[in-house]
Order: sequence, then C-alpha cells, then structure tokens
Amino acid sequence: MRKVFVYLLLLAGLISSASAASYTFGVYNVTDGSSFWISRQSANMTLDLSGSVEGEIAPIAVTPAGRVLSPYYSASSDLDANDVRLRERTAALEGTYSSEEAIYLRAWANSAVNRTYFKPAGSGVWTITLEENWPVRLNASRTVDYAGKMINDRDSAGNNGDSVGASFLYNTELSKERNVAMRLERLNATVIATNDTIISADVFATRSTVYDIDSHSTGIADLRYRQVDSRNNIINIGEERYSGTYDITRRVKMELVETNVTKKTDWLNCCIEGCSGLDPCDTMPWGGAGVFGCAC
Repeated sequence: MRKVFVYLLLLAGLISSASAASYTFGVYNVTDGSSFWISRQSANMTLDLSGSVEGEIAPIAVTPAGRVLSPYYSASSDLDANDVRLRERTAALEGTYSSEEAIYLRAWANSAVNRTYFKPAGSGVWTITLEENWPVRLNASRTVDYAGKMINDRDSAGNNGDSVGASFLYNTELSKERNVAMRLERLNATVIATNDTIISADVFATRSTVYDIDSHSTGIADLRYRQVDSRNNIINIGEERYSGTYDITRRVKMELVETNVTKKTDWLNCCIEGCSGLDPCDTMPWGGAGVFGCAC
C-alpha cells in the first residue's frame, strides 16, 4: 500500500543572546512525486536602534605627499525575523548628507508548533494542519537629505510574501521621509492529500504592512508593491517610475486576515453527526434527502 509520508523537524537552540527556534515541515507523495515543504526560523529577540549622521562627503589627504581619497559614503542594513524583512542600501558621492533612523524589532518564538492529522473512516483523504504562533513586530523610520554629485538610495520591506519599497537612483538632490510598520500574528498551513497526489496546500500568514513615504527627487524614482494570497499567487501588484524632478507621497497598506466564514454545512446540526466521515474535498451539493433525512 502506498502511503503519504509526513516529515517534521523541530529544533531549538541559542543564537547570540536570542533564543532561536526553527522547523521544517513537509508532505511528500511517492505516487506522483508532488510535495509540499515549509521552513521557518525565528527567535525571542529584541532590537532597538536609533542614530543620526550629518556632514560633508569630501576628499581627504591621507599622505604627506598629498594623496587624496575620493569622497564616498555607503551604508546598508538587513533585518529578517520569521520572514518579516527590511533591507536598506545607500551610496553617495561628494556632497552634503544627513540622515536619521530608528528601528524597533520584537519577535517571540515561545510557543510550540502544533500539527494535526485527520483522515475520516473509510476515506482516502488526509487533512494535515500546522499552527505556528511566532509573532513579530517591526517598526522602522528613516529620513535622508542630500545635495551633491550623486546618490543612490534603495529600501525594501517584506512580510511573508508581501513586499513594498522604493529606489532613488542618480539623484543630485534627494530628501525623503519613510515609515514602515509590519506585523505578523500567526501562520496556519493546511495540506489536503491522498495516497495518489497532494490536492491542495495553503499557507495563511495573518499579517499587515503599512509603508509611508514622502520624497523630493531629481533623478529616477521607482516605487513598487506586491501582495500575495495563501497559495502565493499575486493578487495585487504595482510599479511606478519617475524620471526628473518630483515630489512624491505614497501610502501602501496591505493586510491578510482570516475572517469567520460560515460554511454551507455549519447550520446542518442534525446531519453533522451522520457525516463525520465526509471527505474535505467532496464538493457534491447537499440535497433535500441529505439534509432532512440526516443521511449523507
């Protein structure tokens, strides 16, 4: 008899001063080769960062003979907590530069990851569910003011498949104020499979992302966002490009939240007991005999 194999690996350890946890969960079918895998990593962590810089990007003499280093400024940052991500890149040539930044990050990974396996009697359909409660909070604000030869500035925020960001390229003058707030509440995965194939796989991360930007640019400005559903299909996407001198204000808010939807069978109280073996993939309509005769 062919079987559906379910693999699960749950690890816990220490990374730096944070208590970290990770797991890999998979369903692999040996009949048609279909498979589903998910890997997650988080930690009990706290990060508070704030700072500012102001000055002139200018050449400096480094030897008595007068050797001069070309003026240059660069900065980068990468944050990732349970697929809640923030990436920033800045590079500037000679000019006047100032910036302020604040980052607040909290992540929790205390709860165990729960799995359930259900197959009705006499049915060949498995329903496998996974419940993860590892929330994340990430707030980040940043301002930039520059005037000089050229600056390139990019940022991107991602939250479990959703993403939003902006790029400012070849600017001689740039000022921007950006605020981003991301929340991850929990993740639920549901896989429905038989001995022959994986029927469906849904990964539902309850999350929200808010991205605000107010800018003045004199080069190329690119703005973009993308939102996906529980099957990683793109449901909203946008891309904009501005070349020249522009004042741009944008606010992007994306949410994916679970709503309480009453199923067609929820009100059939008299029939539920008689239908405990109903296949999750059974889409046959309920007839009068099935409802009032309490037989499925």
